[in-house]
Amino acid sequence: IHALTVNSSSTVLLSASDKTLLATDLVTAQTKQKWWGHYGRIDHVACLGGNNEGSVASAGEDIYASASYDATVRLWDARSRSKEPLMILEDAKDAVTCVSSGNSALGDAQIITSSVDGKIRTYDLRKAQLQTEDLVHPITSFTFSNDASCIAASCLDGIIRLWDCTINNHSRKRVFQKMHSFHKSGNYKLECAFTSQDKYLVSGSECGAVVVYPVSDGNDAKNVNRMTTT
Repeated sequence: IHALTVNSSSTVLLSASDKTLLATDLVTAQTKQKWWGHYGRIDHVACLGGNNEGSVASAGEDIYASASYDATVRLWDARSRSKEPLMILEDAKDAVTCVSSGNSALGDAQIITSSVDGKIRTYDLRKAQLQTEDLVHPITSFTFSNDASCIAASCLDGIIRLWDCTINNHSRKRVFQKMHSFHKSGNYKLECAFTSQDKYLVSGSECGAVVVYPVSDGNDAKNVNRMTTT
């Protein structure tokens, strides 16, 4: 298994080593559906939608996304018996490392991807528009703040970049903070996440540590744990 996620309907979505995508029932452990079509390893999976407030079950949660080393993102409809993807996003020039849907603040019809080619791409499906942010350095993952006001991208040059994503779509997003020095990233995929109130960003490190960066000041950090083996 290379990637895994779970939605609110207790469906486990995972990628297998044979480049297939599997949907499994978390309760019964039975495979519900299986899709294939990628030519490279699937590096990230996501259940799109499901962010609409007041809805018990969003139809968007039945739309799955898979990001692959073959430089594509494929969208799949779990409600259909067809094994063909709904859509293939193939603008990346290198492996796609992460994919996520937009939310009420950014737009429910948005899909955001990151790639080793150093770009984060925002697809607006309703407007049929593509916005690209070039961070120059290979991106291994990204995450949204809980208030959806900024994105943090972990790059292979050892820097986590934060930028405002609420600026007008026709303007370039502003990188307002760079986090580095206290974690190591240069060879492997690292993920990061905001704490509940967006005051800190937690990142893994190739040296085996977990590093907590204050979002307000990137020059300070705390090692909250250092993993060791016995």
